[in-house]
Amino acid sequence: MTFAEEFSEFLNAQGVAFERDGLLFSFPDRAVAIRLVPLDGFELPERTNGVIYLYEDRWRTGGPYLRERILAHLGVYRKIFARKCDIRRIDAVTAAAFLNCHHSYGTAKAKYKYGMFLGSELVAVALFSSPRTIPRNIGGRQVALRSFEWVRYAGLSGSRISGGMSRMLAHFVADAAPEEVMTYADLEWSEGTVYARMGFLQAGLREPVTFWVNPSTFARERTSEHGGIRIVNFGSLKYLKQFLNI
Repeated sequence: MTFAEEFSEFLNAQGVAFERDGLLFSFPDRAVAIRLVPLDGFELPERTNGVIYLYEDRWRTGGPYLRERILAHLGVYRKIFARKCDIRRIDAVTAAAFLNCHHSYGTAKAKYKYGMFLGSELVAVALFSSPRTIPRNIGGRQVALRSFEWVRYAGLSGSRISGGMSRMLAHFVADAAPEEVMTYADLEWSEGTVYARMGFLQAGLREPVTFWVNPSTFARERTSEHGGIRIVNFGSLKYLKQFLNI
């Protein structure tokens, strides 16, 4: 069974209506399409806004979390309202356990770790870095800003948290008083419109990265030392938001 046939079976089993044109899947009632990127004969497709690019290695290793994330994009999700949730600091073990289940890239090192709780249920996690001093030209003046990276955000798989990212950011700003926050939008999944809605400005592109995928485990590696199938991602868009009284 090909990757496209397997993905079609998954959608049919979930009762999701779709139209297929080769590797491109469109959905009559959704403003999103999914383009499959197989490993066999890998070729980086031309990128189009509004399209999710689902690499085969992600499909093979993502498990239920990835399938639930796809369904959430297709309107099959549990809705949670951030205003009904509480945010508080969590430890590294709790953050890692959640992110390794619900984020494409798993956990990461970070100074600031927050959990969003609906009652006792952890429904989202956000990580922010330690501050760095970054020189910026603001209104013709050179200033040194306390800049932080928003390293991770993930909501509970199969859920959409209305206002979740905005509330996490507001909580961090109140806690750490950053002068600037920087983050990246993974172009496999989106153009970062959620960041634009929160007042972030696009500030550059992180170049595409080459990986080698182990054909047995489907794990991505950054070198060809162990062989594998060479693939390239789309890179990421960089976003910045400043919090200044100048």
